[in-house]
Amino acid sequence: MGRPGLRGQTEMSDAPNDPESLLALAPPEQLPVPAPVPEELTHTGVDLRSTVGAKLATVMFLHHFAISSWIVTLSSYVNANSGSAGLGIFTAGFVGTVYGAGPLGGMISPFVTGLLADHWFATERLMAVLNLGAAAALLAAINADSQTTFYLSALAYHVCFIPSFALATSMSLHHLKRPERDFPVIRACSTSGWIASGVFIGWVWPEITGNSIEATAIPLRIALGAQLVTAVFCLVLPHTPPANKKSPAGGFSLKATFDLLREPRFLLLLALAVLAHAPAQFYYSYLNVYLNTWIGMANAAAKMALGQVVEVACMVVLPALLMRISVKTSILIGLSVWTLRFWLLSASASPAMWGRDGWIYFAILVHGVAFTLVSISLQLDVDRCAGRKRRATAQGLLAMSMSGVGSFVGAQLAGEAGARLLPTELADATAGGWTSFWMLPAYMTGGVLVVALLFLPQDKRQ
Repeated sequence: MGRPGLRGQTEMSDAPNDPESLLALAPPEQLPVPAPVPEELTHTGVDLRSTVGAKLATVMFLHHFAISSWIVTLSSYVNANSGSAGLGIFTAGFVGTVYGAGPLGGMISPFVTGLLADHWFATERLMAVLNLGAAAALLAAINADSQTTFYLSALAYHVCFIPSFALATSMSLHHLKRPERDFPVIRACSTSGWIASGVFIGWVWPEITGNSIEATAIPLRIALGAQLVTAVFCLVLPHTPPANKKSPAGGFSLKATFDLLREPRFLLLLALAVLAHAPAQFYYSYLNVYLNTWIGMANAAAKMALGQVVEVACMVVLPALLMRISVKTSILIGLSVWTLRFWLLSASASPAMWGRDGWIYFAILVHGVAFTLVSISLQLDVDRCAGRKRRATAQGLLAMSMSGVGSFVGAQLAGEAGARLLPTELADATAGGWTSFWMLPAYMTGGVLVVALLFLPQDKRQ
């Protein structure tokens, strides 16, 4: 028997000295259990500069080229066919009503993305079918001979388009190796598609033909062709099988959805998405017809795309910015810019405004700053909250909040304001009517700014 050493240990022992042998002798329940590896560290994906990265960027470009081809000029098309003008099938306030069709389509996005893509079908195949459906809806809109038919066609389009774009976002976040760094660049390609269609319809076509097409059905036909191209391209996207194919077919995963909605920060982000995107609908619904009929701006659709040019630049620098400021700070800055933009548009209704044209261009340009700091920050933060297994469901819920509930409420408010403050044929509007119209979203965005300041917690990104 060995004698005690200086520290109460024996000089000799039958136990082996090497650590591996000690572990072999230990009872199973005493063996060290490896700590779980964080999901972020186990994620493998592709680099931005790869064939897959190029395909993801292209499909984002095609999506926004298609929708921008007709949605930007839709208010001018409706105005040209309202009352006794053109087809004469639209009534006062229908601009807001038809723009509300998009949000209604967005409300079903979580069911499509969560149930079908997360559990049953490969994402790329589902996207191809949805884009074919969007093309068919545009064909029906082109041939519509009544306000009801046109509205139902627009609704069907968004029922297909919004889930498809949410799936493109989900697919990009799934395949990219560093989504926080690379996704804003991919998203910038989507905005580039918006710019390209605006330049093509608002500047290239008039330069070639000598005629503006912003108040005609030609943009709808261009969008139809773009949707067909997008549908075909979806078939060459990287295969993205359902992430939760083995889970029960209750699928849309009510449990996953409820788990997400029980997380306070996730719920706050969705609520903020609703509030922030409601006043934005005033801009999307009425700016083109405002510039065409009241300001008299030539090539309005192309000049509106300047906001998206700034948006692309902002998306490229956003990852670096979020390394230095919190998501809350980013959103507060974006909402402040949005409020300023609406105030400038309200002031620009007066022909006596000093430097009016310059301030209108400024209001268009800062759209890109506001949209990026608010919307893209929300997309990235929602993705952090959800994790990979619930990614498609989470992005669908966000799409429902931004492009669904928030945009629907905003579109209805914009339509009601247009019906009360502006005449059926907007060429007969007054400076006072437009001033009051643009001040409404300025007050609304200012209120959302206060809500975000008071209730959204800081979340510093290192």
